[in-house]
Amino acid sequence: MSIKVAARRNWDIDGLITGIDQPNIKAVIYFFSVELERFEPRKALKRAFPRAACIGASMIGGWCTTGASEKGVIAMSLSSDEVEETFVVLQEGVKRDPVLAAQKIIDALKRKFSGRNLFPNTYLGLVFFDGLCRGEEIIKRFTLEKDFNLNLIGGAAADELTFTKTLVSTDEHCSDDGVAVMVLKMKIPFYCNHYVHCLPSPTSFVITKADPVKRIVWEIEGQNAAEYYAKAIGVSGADKLTAVHFAKNPVGIVIGDTVYVRSQNAVIDGKGLQFYCSLEEETKVHILRRGDIIAHTRKSLEDARQYLASIQGALLFNCVLRYVEMKELNKVVEFNRVFEQLAFVGFNTYGEEYFTHHNQSLTAVFFGG
Repeated sequence: MSIKVAARRNWDIDGLITGIDQPNIKAVIYFFSVELERFEPRKALKRAFPRAACIGASMIGGWCTTGASEKGVIAMSLSSDEVEETFVVLQEGVKRDPVLAAQKIIDALKRKFSGRNLFPNTYLGLVFFDGLCRGEEIIKRFTLEKDFNLNLIGGAAADELTFTKTLVSTDEHCSDDGVAVMVLKMKIPFYCNHYVHCLPSPTSFVITKADPVKRIVWEIEGQNAAEYYAKAIGVSGADKLTAVHFAKNPVGIVIGDTVYVRSQNAVIDGKGLQFYCSLEEETKVHILRRGDIIAHTRKSLEDARQYLASIQGALLFNCVLRYVEMKELNKVVEFNRVFEQLAFVGFNTYGEEYFTHHNQSLTAVFFGG
């Protein structure tokens, strides 16, 4: 028994099921294009593997040992050789109150694991949620919870850049307004981290007026935020800013050698900058510049090999903006090839999760032998 992965670029669910089938499956993790939800992949997989815990999320393109896919469905199975115990829970209402939804998930997990120490080298938590909610509030609630030291990693569900409906599912349940968590008590070693290929420039500034709930920064250094940012990156005015400028010049919080990216997506009322993740007032950020995404991806695998004697598989959660960049540079196949010796799957997200809610990052969990 081992980690099994499969991908299908259309609705060939029988082929997918055959590809991941193995004795004593404990967990199934899958990603799918929103348009395939009409076929109810969650029900098909649960019927095929009734004793397995299942969790899924909608994607904009995915990754697999067999190759990258723009559309389709991708899955991984873990057996009793890798996983001792599983638990899944789904909570709705994240658009209206993400903090309350996260708290209900936490309460359910505490009831399930009452009296146990969730040692981070034994228990692995996977989290997927509606990519159109304030996911940073969900992850912040998990991070601040006392006596809940769970290693939690994952991604925000995506659609085809229409920003209309994103989906998460557990077992036979599916929601376009939910957060889903799977906890795995692992028998094998694993390693989690987040990776950013963007590099800090010397240009930094402080956010002086912001609306974190709406993810809008109104002022930078006491000035019109959009105009200040435009000038900082060499653009003549806020009205000239485009998605290309935002993608190539995100901002980031720099702590030591670690960069936490915050990506812009729009100019608001000619003054504000809206982000994919909130920024607080008095936060210092740097303008970032693109690094070599493929070289950096190779380093992510080298990083994992420092902590695991051998690596047999991986789960990858890759920002959609990185995916767009890879398509622009014709690097999609090359990115996938970095991991092709592993049994791996992944998807392109509307935000990546590991201790916090990231933008333009790759979060990953690597499974040892």
